[in-house]
Amino acid sequence: MPDTPKIRVGSRNSALARVQVDEIELLLKQAGTMAILERKTYLTRGDKDQVSSLISNPADNFFTDTLDQALLEGAIDVAIHSAKDLPQSLPEGLTLFALTRSPDDTDAFVGKTSFDRMPSGAQIATSSLLRQEQLRLLRPDLKIVDIRGTIEERLHKLEHGNCDGLIVATVALKRLKLERHIQNIMPWETAPTQGQLAVVGRSQGSQDAALKELFSKIDVRTTYGRVLLVGAGPGDPELITVKGLQVLAAADCVVYDYLVPLQLLEYAKNAEKIYAGKRKGTQTMPQYELNKLLRKKALAGKTVVRLKGGDPLVFGRGADEIDYLRRYYIDVEIIPGISSAVGIPSRLGVPLTARDISSSVAFVSGYRKGEGNAELLEIPSTDTLIFLMGLTKLDHIVRSLELAGWGRDTPMMIISKGTWPEEKIVRATIATIQEKVRAQTIDPPVLIIVGKTLQFYQAPTAGVRPRILCTGTNPQPYEKLGKIILFPTIEIVPAQLDVTIQKTLLTNLAHYDIILFTSRFGVRYFWELLTQRPDVQAQVRVKPFAVIGQITAREIIEYRVRKLLIAQRETSEGLLEELRTDFNLRGKKILFPRSSLPNPYLKERLIGEGAQVDELTIYENIKPPKRTLPQTWIDAILFTSPSTVRNFLEDYNAIPEHWRILSRGSLTSACLKEKGYTTFQELDQCLYEE
Repeated sequence: MPDTPKIRVGSRNSALARVQVDEIELLLKQAGTMAILERKTYLTRGDKDQVSSLISNPADNFFTDTLDQALLEGAIDVAIHSAKDLPQSLPEGLTLFALTRSPDDTDAFVGKTSFDRMPSGAQIATSSLLRQEQLRLLRPDLKIVDIRGTIEERLHKLEHGNCDGLIVATVALKRLKLERHIQNIMPWETAPTQGQLAVVGRSQGSQDAALKELFSKIDVRTTYGRVLLVGAGPGDPELITVKGLQVLAAADCVVYDYLVPLQLLEYAKNAEKIYAGKRKGTQTMPQYELNKLLRKKALAGKTVVRLKGGDPLVFGRGADEIDYLRRYYIDVEIIPGISSAVGIPSRLGVPLTARDISSSVAFVSGYRKGEGNAELLEIPSTDTLIFLMGLTKLDHIVRSLELAGWGRDTPMMIISKGTWPEEKIVRATIATIQEKVRAQTIDPPVLIIVGKTLQFYQAPTAGVRPRILCTGTNPQPYEKLGKIILFPTIEIVPAQLDVTIQKTLLTNLAHYDIILFTSRFGVRYFWELLTQRPDVQAQVRVKPFAVIGQITAREIIEYRVRKLLIAQRETSEGLLEELRTDFNLRGKKILFPRSSLPNPYLKERLIGEGAQVDELTIYENIKPPKRTLPQTWIDAILFTSPSTVRNFLEDYNAIPEHWRILSRGSLTSACLKEKGYTTFQELDQCLYEE
């Protein structure tokens, strides 16, 4: 292309459309690209048809059809549109070259007086269904009327009494220098991409590729992050996919649900974690607020993981989230997960299809939005049925099965919290399932299986490997001991550091001689403080670090520190010995980022050696809410720290007599003895704190 390319630009013929072309030209200049725009204007179907209401869902290319055709025929090189006029899918052969940033995405009220002073029954005109809905919420006493035409034509109709007020895009008035007409800025969320401009071109040809590269300089999408919908699996944290773990590790923000195992958040070390808390009957965050949150994080350039139980697109709101985000041109990727509908039966050894028994399976939601209490379910014609979210609808499900001709002796199973440690199973037939469920406590979420393939199920028997309830946060070091059932009685959260303390710490880090860590959490949350200060990170990496054990060491190695001292004996005594061997501790300044729980041993011993020790509470060890103990056979319970002992006994009063007790470390053992337990096995190594 020549140094100053000539670009044939097409747009609609309105004054606003012509100003929008001027805006694109200015943006190119500001980006350092000089181009001569040869302008052509066109009348679209929406311009010619001034009768059809935009409320009645006209064709989605109502305002782009003529320009699309001109592009495909080669009459113009690019078309410039208001982005909200683009169809959901561009015609084959066309692509979006650039999307600009919106100068203002609000709606304005235009009238002879302010919106709040409009009398009851006043006629407010708008051509948008979304705006009409918002108006009715704010002022149900107003009369809403339809309107068509350019901005100038709508203002003319207002002046001549065709209506008492208008709702229009604020940016349209600003672009036309008509801000003087604005009475109020409306408080609602406006249509996707309002105020943004779209540059559309052809998707093939070397010249088109060069144009696309040229316009990429003003494409705001290059600053966007992306959203990944990730399936966490049915409950067992080990059933997430490898790719799911990879994207968690790279996430800037994780938005997670009620059914997501909290252990998975450990893989998102540097991410902001936001609980969405969606479950039937309660919502920490309504869906529309959740959608907005995902959008705002992605528009800020973040890599956002939307972590959902099961598979993100099976009986969830994944489709709603995809549709919403794509309307804002945010990149969405799906990482499939093992759906509870197939994962739980498979884990139990129940095939959904089996030769000569079941050649078909159907998945049915037991809950439908807005359904009446007496409404029966439509039962598909199939051999095996899987109902999700059906506990409160069990009576309707049974009645629906009977009316659909299913025999009352057909096997039926309800699995509560499948693949979780708290998994509970009720086996019956269609005739007896209600009575059996009423006789015991069943908690959601549940999966209901109906069909003859249930004959394959066999209740688990005691195996060679003992089943061990682990009360700590990291099961990995203990997996050789048996089948680990993770049931943490502690929860680790970052401490809320005062801004002044943070600033002082970052300023003084260079003056410390040694930085000491006794847990992986200390490493993690300390480094989070440094994420926005690469200059401080560089100063810190050259410092000597001292840590207890391989787990903490693996955490810190990722940060490429220069000198690392690892206590091979995973106790505070072992770390003290290593420090004495490697350093003359007298006069040394030591920074000790640690938990909120008091444990003065190491600090006191180091001070005794002549060192100066500054402790920093970098994370808090808190007690999570009480949960029901797993409804399965347990052989042993493993306590990993004194706090796990105290929290377990606070919730459950005593350790079941038939459980063996495993204790990691002398401090944990001392706590058990203090609580009256003297018979236990102490493991050789211990983490200093958790």
